[in-house]
Amino acid sequence: ATALVLAGCGFAAAPERSEAAVLVGVGEQDASMFTDPLFTDLGIRRSRYFPSWNVALKEDQAGWLDTWLGAAEAAGVEPLISFNAALGSACPSRPCKLPSVRQYTRAFRAFRERWPRVDVISPWNEANHRSQPTFRNPKRAAQYYNVVRRYCRGCKIVAADVIDDVNMERWLRAFKRTAKRPRLWGLHNYRDTNPRRGQRFGGTARLLRAVKGDVWLTETGGIVKFVLPTGGTLFPKSESRANRATKRMFSLAKRYRGRIKRLYIYHWKQSAADNRFDAGLIRSNGTPRPAYRTVRKQLRTRFFNP
Repeated sequence: ATALVLAGCGFAAAPERSEAAVLVGVGEQDASMFTDPLFTDLGIRRSRYFPSWNVALKEDQAGWLDTWLGAAEAAGVEPLISFNAALGSACPSRPCKLPSVRQYTRAFRAFRERWPRVDVISPWNEANHRSQPTFRNPKRAAQYYNVVRRYCRGCKIVAADVIDDVNMERWLRAFKRTAKRPRLWGLHNYRDTNPRRGQRFGGTARLLRAVKGDVWLTETGGIVKFVLPTGGTLFPKSESRANRATKRMFSLAKRYRGRIKRLYIYHWKQSAADNRFDAGLIRSNGTPRPAYRTVRKQLRTRFFNP
């Protein structure tokens, strides 16, 4: 029933105070964000959700997306849907299913039939990362983009949504050989926003050199804590370090705002569980972290629009 309601209603367009300002959104899987007074106080009108690529064919997962989209619509928030590996995937270990073009086409057409008003799409999340089945197959990722381009006329389509790993340029060169006239690109610039000794910096500038067209920072922000799957700690818990990273995120977006048109902060709220990755603007008990105050301050400047 929710799906029918969504199919008949559009999502509210976000007001844009200045064409030169970078538009700001928040990525979050939990629909409760939309009714959080701290969220509504920011006035943000964009959010990102990453379901399985075959979500429309999995009724339980489709129900979750119905709930999330319904809450986004009620809050006047425009959704960006970024398709991800199937639930239960363990790439680069098994299972790690790379859908065929035919399978992806069937799933995406089912998505369009169920949610025809969702028109901001990223065909595959973090496609050049080893946690995704597209890691070694940029051609297949480009074919997915071509499918979305064919069946989502008039949509805003993020051609390739990449992370600033060392393989980024090489992966994109292969992607562009197959992709049909890509105009919009997505970047997760965690290495730039959360610098640490021993890693390569400058991913934002590298991406801008590697592609033509507009760029969205589809996932970015300050990492509070990050424990590797192997158990090593990449970033020990620190809210102050995450706040510095959040300030760096805004500085980078401001520096390159001629090309960077949007940024989506990831994510809203720390999980109640002890997850390996935490970049929440809000603690699990609902109180704001220092990074939240930084976001609020930046949204009051002329450089960023909520």
